[in-house]
Amino acid sequence: MPAAPTEATTRLGRIWAAVLLWHQKREGRRALRGLTASELKDIGVSQSDAAREVGKSFFWD
Repeated sequence: MPAAPTEATTRLGRIWAAVLLWHQKREGRRALRGLTASELKDIGVSQSDAAREVGKSFFWD
């Protein structure tokens, strides 16, 4: 039977998950920044919503 994960492993897993989520958000905002008004309209995102999302903090949000 495998041993239960240690606290360090669990903590490392949470840190890794946070880094991956931060990276996904960063890439999504980068993609939004490159879309034209027409492309934003195609995906149902207003220019103001896209600008608000792109303007969010790259690290804390």
